[in-house]
Amino acid sequence: MAKKGRPPARAARSKNAGRAKRPVSKTKKSAKPPARRKTAAKKAVAKAKRPVSKKKKSVKPPAKRKAKAPRARKVARAPVVKIRQAYAKAVALYEKGLKALQRKNFDGAAAIFRLVLQVPEERELHERARLYLNVCERESSPKAKVPRTVDDRIFAATLALNRRDVDEALLLLRSAASSRPADDHVQYMLALALASSDEVESAAQHLKKAIALNPDNRLQARQEPDFEAIRGTKPFLDAVRTS
Repeated sequence: MAKKGRPPARAARSKNAGRAKRPVSKTKKSAKPPARRKTAAKKAVAKAKRPVSKKKKSVKPPAKRKAKAPRARKVARAPVVKIRQAYAKAVALYEKGLKALQRKNFDGAAAIFRLVLQVPEERELHERARLYLNVCERESSPKAKVPRTVDDRIFAATLALNRRDVDEALLLLRSAASSRPADDHVQYMLALALASSDEVESAAQHLKKAIALNPDNRLQARQEPDFEAIRGTKPFLDAVRTS
């Protein structure tokens, strides 16, 4: 009976061996893929959470600043160059005019100094150019002829009095009076010239001579506007008083 019971033990062993021989790795391999899927999903979530926008904001501002800087420099340098060129041109013209003036080329120097005045915003050069321009115009203008006759001197003295050049008028009238001491017109004009320079006594003396030579000068002297400066003085009143 004992021998008959062994086969079931072998059957049990065969069952256990069958169980042992079953592929365990297949169950392990089938369990791993879900774990890998979870890690891949975590990595995707981590990448999505990374701050990408900060990099874009930090890169853009420097590009805008670099583009604006060169434009501002170009605009600022242009006027400075123009001002320097204008000043250099004005100085060159001014020196050229001085050389022409030294050679006594008054007409040519005057034309150059007029060009200097056309250069804008050069006040100092303008003042100097005007000064030398006046010299050139005075020297280049035709000089008046020296009056030789007495009538020419009287006429030149009349023009001098009209432009208020009393010294020139007195010089011409005294020269005419030395040649014509009995000319009432010369004496009357001498009285006018001396009254313009506030020489009351001398003006009254010449007025007396003019009235003595021609009594009509008394009425003319009373109405003469050029005697207004000495009209209220005693010497003038004595000179025009009727004897």
